Amino acid sequence: MPMADSLIERAKVVVDTSFVDESFAETFVPELEAELAALRTRAEQAEASASQLEETLKDAKDKYVRLVADFENFRKRTASEKEAMKATVRGDTISELLPLVDNFELAKKQLKLETEGEIRVDNAYQGLYKQMVELFRGLGLEATPGVGSPFDPNLHDGIMRELDNSVPDGTVLEEFRKGFMIGDKLVRPAMVKVSYQDGPGPAASSDAGGEGGAESGDDAPAEGGDAAASQ
Repeated sequence: MPMADSLIERAKVVVDTSFVDESFAETFVPELEAELAALRTRAEQAEASASQLEETLKDAKDKYVRLVADFENFRKRTASEKEAMKATVRGDTISELLPLVDNFELAKKQLKLETEGEIRVDNAYQGLYKQMVELFRGLGLEATPGVGSPFDPNLHDGIMRELDNSVPDGTVLEEFRKGFMIGDKLVRPAMVKVSYQDGPGPAASSDAGGEGGAESGDDAPAEGGDAAASQ
């Protein structure tokens, strides 16, 4: 600030000489007042600029925080969608292979271990079946609740009903075809026979009958289950 330096030098001269003439006072005082006013203006401008910079910095911080939050939400959503897509593709692929499980189950029921050759076939079958089960388990495949569990229209396809007062109404009595899930996703429902009791039953048994299955009595032939499974 050249003007301020000049005023200071002139003030020193006055102090050193202890002499103040009238012309000096007439010029020095207004100049000093003008310089002080200019300094005050600069200080106000600097304060306003600092306040503006502080506000700008605050806005930048807020934008950064929002950007980080948006990116984190995007990352989580992308990961969730990726896992859902993987589960869908895995389920579609496995559903194409499930008839192999059905064929193994059917062969197991029909195989009679009476000769040495049949025993060897059964041993080979058990080894292959175990490998297949372990493979499916590694992919996250799990069986739906089976015999003895309550009928669930979200997991079971009731194709037959049978009078049975020894178990709670709407209990799965027989499983004609296994159902499977991957996590919370149903790959296919189980085909089951469901119990009902004398008199009107609760919604579970009526749902099972509503699936298109025929009612059967206590003497319903068990072969009906194998026929349904083979279809």
